[in-house]
Amino acid sequence: MSEESLYATVDTYLMNTTWVSRMSWKNDTDATQAFTYTYTTRLTITRGKEVNNGFSLGSVYDGLSVMIDSQETVFRQAEIAETKPITITLSVPPRSVLILYQRRYKFRNSMFFTLNVDAKHHNVGNLDNSDWLKKECEVEIMSDDYATLESELDHYLDGTKTGTLNVDTVVRVHAADATKSIQECTIRCQEKLREMRASV
Repeated sequence: MSEESLYATVDTYLMNTTWVSRMSWKNDTDATQAFTYTYTTRLTITRGKEVNNGFSLGSVYDGLSVMIDSQETVFRQAEIAETKPITITLSVPPRSVLILYQRRYKFRNSMFFTLNVDAKHHNVGNLDNSDWLKKECEVEIMSDDYATLESELDHYLDGTKTGTLNVDTVVRVHAADATKSIQECTIRCQEKLREMRASV
């Protein structure tokens, strides 16, 4: 009996990041007040969620780091595998308003597939072998990053219209030297790729 494994090589692209308003507190008194609020982190696949029929896309983000304005955010499996509640207590000065924002990241994933049968690797191509089978997904992550302001964010300063993101580009993972069309692959491989709706 032959041994086989199907692998996905995933390129991950940061599309944008923005602050999302979550809650506001108004203190009409002459004393500082404390407010407690619980928000959640989560990963949501907004396009291509059927990829999870093959593997957990969230695992791609475990340990992924993003550096913005000298502040590094590292995503952890415990935060992105399921909704995680975070409770914070904030102080609101007298006669003021405090607004809480949570940072949202949007990513795009592009992947191709490699089949290993009896220690022989090959890329999985389409029916006529003119291109590799691929899967495109989009992901949103509500992170544990938060910010508090005393006034509404100007919509021109929400992180999507101004400023720059410095993102490192890394060397692509080397593909297999050979490519086989999907009909030349094992039945199990074909079924799994169809479940994931992989296409050219």
